[in-house]
Parts: sequence; C-alpha cells; structure tokens
Amino acid sequence: MSIKQCITMRRSIRKYKEDDIPDELIFDLLDCARLAPSACNSQPWRFKIVKDKKTKQTLSKISFNQKHISEAPVVLVCCANLKEYVRESLFGSDELYNLDVIDKDLYKMIKNRSNGLKKIQAEKLAVEVSFNVAMAIEHIVLRATELGIGSCWVKIADENKIKELFSWDENIKFVSMLTLGYPNEEPKSIKKLSLEEIML
Repeated sequence: MSIKQCITMRRSIRKYKEDDIPDELIFDLLDCARLAPSACNSQPWRFKIVKDKKTKQTLSKISFNQKHISEAPVVLVCCANLKEYVRESLFGSDELYNLDVIDKDLYKMIKNRSNGLKKIQAEKLAVEVSFNVAMAIEHIVLRATELGIGSCWVKIADENKIKELFSWDENIKFVSMLTLGYPNEEPKSIKKLSLEEIML
C-alpha cells in the first residue's frame, strides 16, 4: 500500500473489534513516531501505552465520556516533554551546525532562540512543542492504516485529570490521545475542501 493510499483510506475509527493488537505492532507504530521530524531534532514526544480496562474507563470519563476510548484495545496518551524539548533543541542546533546543515548566522539565531525557551512559561511553550508531537502522531496513524489498524485522535479531555491519573509533573504536556484497534466499522468519507479552496 502506498503512502497516498494510506492517506486516502484513513478514517477516524470509533468502533473496534475486541482483538488485541500484538505488542510488536504497537512498538512498530511507536518506532514510526520516533522517526518524525522535529524542531532542531528536539524529539519531544512521549507516549503512554494504555491497555488495562480500568485506566481506559477513567480516560473515557475524563474525556467527556467518549465511549470509544474505553472500548479500544489500545489507547496511546501522546505528550510532550517540555524540559527535554528545551535541552534537546540546544543539542540539536549544535548537531545541525556540526553537520554543516546550517551556516554560522542561522546557528547563532537558533542558539539564542533555544536559550530563550528556558524563560518561556510552560503553557506558552506547550503550544510551540505540540506541533512536533502532532507530526509523530500522524506517522503512527498512517502506519496503523497500512497495517489495517484503525485510529482516532482525541484532543478533548481534562488535561489536569490526565496528569493526576499518571502522576506527571508540569514538564509533561498532554497533546492528544490516540485510540487504536482493528476496525469494526467502515465510515464513509467526509467532505474535504478542494485544492482550489486550500490554495491562497
């Protein structure tokens, strides 16, 4: 299956078969996430694999009772590590410079910017970091489609209760959940904007 076919076939799946997803396939999906691009190679994504019924039910409740969260065989809680984002951005800019990918002037600008990230409040920084995690999640989604595994992004949730559930500190920023399982439905395609409508 080509990447274009995966993109075309992808649907948000909310009804799943009870079949388990083998661990090796879950790790395969996360390996694809690991290879996503990120700002200055900061790689801020972190994932919590949830399989147990009780935790999935709790996640469902704190996500405004979205039923498919409790029914999916696997839920990935996708987060960003804010502290590591700042640290790795600094290391990443060094790596880009040493590999002769960027010139000296751009390197200085990125370095100054990365140092400035240390002073930004967590909530403001979280917005910037989240788009990196989103790219990694979409890698998972497309690979899952190729493997015949359905998925659904879940952004609407009580972030504070998620942090409490897993005892995470302020450095861990919730970005999205991703439910995973073998589809038990075939949703129809929904209307997408045309090429003319998305071009400026």
